Amino acid sequence: MFERKSMEQVLQRMVDWTRGSTKKLTDFRVGSKTRTLYESVALVVEELYDKVFRAIKITIDENIYTVLGFPKRPATYATGDVTFGRLTPADSNYLISAGTLIRTRATENKPPIEFRTTEDVLLAQGSLSVTASVVCTTPGVIGNVESGSITEFVTKPAGIETVTNASVYTNGLEEETKDEQKVRFQKFIQSLSRGTIPSIEYGAMTTELRDTEGRLLERVSTARAFEYLPTRKGEVDVYIWNGAGTSSGALIAETHKVITGYYHPTTGEPIYGYKPAGILVNVYSAVAKHVTIKLEITPEEGINLEDIKPYIHREVTNYFSKLNLGQTLLQTVLETRVALVYGVYDVKLSLSLDNGTTYTQDNLTAGDTEILTLKDPLIYV
Repeated sequence: MFERKSMEQVLQRMVDWTRGSTKKLTDFRVGSKTRTLYESVALVVEELYDKVFRAIKITIDENIYTVLGFPKRPATYATGDVTFGRLTPADSNYLISAGTLIRTRATENKPPIEFRTTEDVLLAQGSLSVTASVVCTTPGVIGNVESGSITEFVTKPAGIETVTNASVYTNGLEEETKDEQKVRFQKFIQSLSRGTIPSIEYGAMTTELRDTEGRLLERVSTARAFEYLPTRKGEVDVYIWNGAGTSSGALIAETHKVITGYYHPTTGEPIYGYKPAGILVNVYSAVAKHVTIKLEITPEEGINLEDIKPYIHREVTNYFSKLNLGQTLLQTVLETRVALVYGVYDVKLSLSLDNGTTYTQDNLTAGDTEILTLKDPLIYV
């Protein structure tokens, strides 16, 4: 069995071995030449023990997930709608094929981000515009773009002159982190008995929606289940959060199917659910409480505030991405994260839940079925 040893333990074993092997070395007092030499060797050996220990720990963690077939959840692709248009009414029908590539305009800080249409749409004769669904070609939060930012064509369809997105895209998510995987694995272990509240919550978190090409479009990032005893015996309410915004009707329906159980559409094999027999399960989207953030930033000397705004926004967004249902937003923690952005000398951060009518520097807490989300854009004063 592997035992991690400290420098003192290694040193003592070296001294003991030397005393039992020879009478020529006898001075092992602190500061002696022999002890100093042994201490340097023991320090290196301790470091090797530490490296081996950490490597074994990482290997065990990873192998447990591998053996049980429990990989990290992949990044999701941001999706949304764009509007293709003309300056004058169309003189004929113009087809915009699925796979048409469009992109955001490049800036000094960001390269262009490409999106592709997922369906054929037709701009009818006499019309000025038509809406089409698009998906980012790169998974992750990179596809979460601001409204009006998609304005360029990579492949311009005939008869089309303009393109834009009217709303913000927020449903692109990064690959699951190790901590998130660990939490989900713990819920998985709790779910093995089935028919329990933890089991229902884990079952909901396994739900995913993919497109015809297998791209992950939406998933349940977290879920909470509630029993309301004794007033509503035999019922469980499940609230799901997709990590971006209000969960789609398709995701809610799929979650209900997964929890309840179903037959595989191709093989007919039963896919067992997670709820107890005879229990009614209701699935709802978690309620998003939008938080408006006001920032008073003092940049360091020689730093332009406009240059560091993207990094400030990233820190704020990353903080909100870790919040779960019913959690508290810690104002001081968020303010500290902004203060640590390179180029920020001082910051004062205020929060609002009423669209900026009133602000506070207190913590904000969501209800059990609510989750705090960021309302873009950040307000700088």
